Amino acid sequence: MEKTITFEDFSKTDLRVGTIIEVNDFPKARKPAYQLTIDFGDLGIKKTSAQVTTLYQKEDLLNKQIVAVVNFPKKQIANFMSECLILGAVNGKDVILLNPEHKVKNGSVVS
Repeated sequence: MEKTITFEDFSKTDLRVGTIIEVNDFPKARKPAYQLTIDFGDLGIKKTSAQVTTLYQKEDLLNKQIVAVVNFPKKQIANFMSECLILGAVNGKDVILLNPEHKVKNGSVVS
């Protein structure tokens, strides 16, 4: 179902590029997931949980740049506090992470 939003609605979403600097297993998550620590440059370090275990091994994610929403409120997931939402294309159980084609500065705005 397609929902129409205004440009003003879209502009409230703060999308940034960050680099994954730490990846850990998340055994307490209901569905298989990793705990990620991401460097967003001047915005600082944020953590999130990501259900990307079907396509990515931990070593594949380390130092990978990703796109994330950084202005959502924090969300408790099991015993972990998620501070951002990484973006990916969903194909069944698989999630393909969105990332810049070329390396960019951490914290770069996505628009």
